[in-house]
Amino acid sequence: MNENEDAKVKMSCENARSLVPSYLDGELSEAQASPLRNHLFDCPVCRELAKEGRVLERWFEAAAAEPVSVPAGFAARVARRALAGDPGLLIPEEPAALRPRKSLLPFVLTVCAVAAALLLVLALAIQRQSLPRTNGLDAQFRPPWLNAEGPAARRAQPARSVAEPEPAPPQPKTDSER
Repeated sequence: MNENEDAKVKMSCENARSLVPSYLDGELSEAQASPLRNHLFDCPVCRELAKEGRVLERWFEAAAAEPVSVPAGFAARVARRALAGDPGLLIPEEPAALRPRKSLLPFVLTVCAVAAALLLVLALAIQRQSLPRTNGLDAQFRPPWLNAEGPAARRAQPARSVAEPEPAPPQPKTDSER
């Protein structure tokens, strides 16, 4: 292929994106790399993707230059956890010092609700203690305002007691009366 034929071959963004990692690794032949280079020259989106890949590749190259020390017993711990079926953490836990504190609002609201309920129960108990105690309703007499007589007759009548006195409780029998 010459340059005129390369210019005729158009590559889609989808094809170019799939070839960028291989291009960065140097795995493409010149026949595959040439249309990709032309596409990268014309397409800013794919060109930016290639730049990001190149930056990532350089970062790994710099990290690979430093020696990595593996802790003693690391392989055994990994194997033991893998055989135990431990899937590991998908998201590593943050240290306790970096973890945000939980809000106190739910706790405070719960305490306030319990205190309000206790105050309501206490108020009802006090109110019940202060009510007069009766055996029932006594409605033996008509109230004066319901009498058929006029107001002058009502004033002349003596007031009657509403409740009759309670009978005295029976006296317990002594041993001599039995």
